[in-house]
Amino acid sequence: MKRLIGRSYCDPTVEKSKKFWNFKLEPNDDENPVVRVEYLGNQLTVRPEDVSAAVLEKMIEVAEKALGKKPTKAVITVPAYFNQAQKQATLDAAKKAGLEVPELITEPAAAAYAFTFDKNRLSGNYDLLVYDFGGGTFDVVVMTVDNGNVKIKAIGGDTHLGGRDIDDKLADLIAQKIYDEVGVDLRDVDENDSKDVRRSKAKLMKTVEGVKITLSDEFETNVYLGEIFNDLEDEDEMTIKRSELEKSCEDIFVKTIELTKRTLSDANMSPNDIKEVLLVGGSTRIPRVQKLLGDLFPNITLNQTIDADEAVAYGAAIRAAQIDGIIRAEISLTEATPLSLGIEVSEGRFSPLIERNSSVPVKVTRTYCTPENDSESVSFQIFEGQRPIADYNNHLGCLTLRDIEPGEAGSQTMELTLSLDKNGILSVFVEYKGRTEHMTIDYAEVRKSCARSVEQIISDAERYAGSDEQENKRRKRRSDLDEMQKKIEYRIDRIDLTHSEKIEMQKKCDEVREWYKQNEKASLIDTEMQIESLRKKCEKLL
Repeated sequence: MKRLIGRSYCDPTVEKSKKFWNFKLEPNDDENPVVRVEYLGNQLTVRPEDVSAAVLEKMIEVAEKALGKKPTKAVITVPAYFNQAQKQATLDAAKKAGLEVPELITEPAAAAYAFTFDKNRLSGNYDLLVYDFGGGTFDVVVMTVDNGNVKIKAIGGDTHLGGRDIDDKLADLIAQKIYDEVGVDLRDVDENDSKDVRRSKAKLMKTVEGVKITLSDEFETNVYLGEIFNDLEDEDEMTIKRSELEKSCEDIFVKTIELTKRTLSDANMSPNDIKEVLLVGGSTRIPRVQKLLGDLFPNITLNQTIDADEAVAYGAAIRAAQIDGIIRAEISLTEATPLSLGIEVSEGRFSPLIERNSSVPVKVTRTYCTPENDSESVSFQIFEGQRPIADYNNHLGCLTLRDIEPGEAGSQTMELTLSLDKNGILSVFVEYKGRTEHMTIDYAEVRKSCARSVEQIISDAERYAGSDEQENKRRKRRSDLDEMQKKIEYRIDRIDLTHSEKIEMQKKCDEVREWYKQNEKASLIDTEMQIESLRKKCEKLL
């Protein structure tokens, strides 16, 4: 459910993964994904949050048997690249399960917490990289450890890249072999296939995980077809080699290395700056993964001192015990935000207030002014993302300030604050002349708008950096022209001018205003010419 929670049904990554799941996925009325299940003969639909809540309820039950009392609080871990909607959906699932969440921490940070908990690693100052290649997601985090204080410097990853993708590739490989040798097609199974075919595909997916694990220790292994098809004998088998797995999954392995390099770059560091590389997640046991990492960090012995499958849970348990006062570990954790948060400004541009990789908790306040003459209200459109054009980022909501005193554009000021709490959850409010307005984020609407994943936003920001920069410059100068024209027009009747000067300047303002409306896609050069022409004509008012 980690790949579904907080996402919209229209998310491309959801569409991409549907064919590999042996359950039926469909959209609800809000265009959010729901899973169709059969329970006691009845057809039901459940949200990813409902499934996560059910898992948490089961964990509460198990913990209660071990502790002798029912736990009511839990530190919960999430992928480092979860966006606002995904984090909130996780908290909603916990609330439904009856859990209070004192802290929501990222998985690699939890692993680092467990690593640092060792007394021998509390002292000194060093840079640590956590390479977390789990079942459903990949996270890479660069952090500084300073005498037990763990501070994240840069976050990278992909919430749709993990061991499950290796399973899918391996399943495709085996399915092709089955088709070639037996003639049964399990390559593209969907809900329209027969129950027997779907059941065989489910058995295949169960088999491939064992094959993957075995190939981490052996150079080849056998797949017994009788475990997949009821009408075949157990002795019917085929051989799968480690080299075949590596060839099929090389693009996945290389992608994790590229993401690691990018995260190092975000931290303004090189591989030589890193003292420790901590391996977390079951997929880090794959020899090819370790070989590629060894090539990237040739001077470091990859650290596997903590069980790769348990490191995250261990770190979360340590943090929970610390919060509850059970232990007094001299360690602290400072997380970072994976995306910038800010507002839409003139001409649809994105203006960040909280920058990506900022330490959390964090609060940023900025002063804004009225954009129009005699503005009665001002609306702040809130976004998360990395691209300079607001619409290419995730829209989180709108905060409107009303009953503003009249005056020239820019004469009335207000203070907008964006803050992230220790869980990385956003709150927004604006203050004006002694009163405060708060924004409530409707995450159902955020998901309905097909919010982009963190990795998609980061990838697109890099891919379109050049064209985005040019478009941002063009829009900025259009904004400058519009602001100049409004300022001049407001001042025409308020500054001592001759009658003819007023007429000429008003005529020029009318011309510029009309040109501005009719030429939304005008080039930067044409806009600069309009600015210069307006400046020359109305210099007395500037």
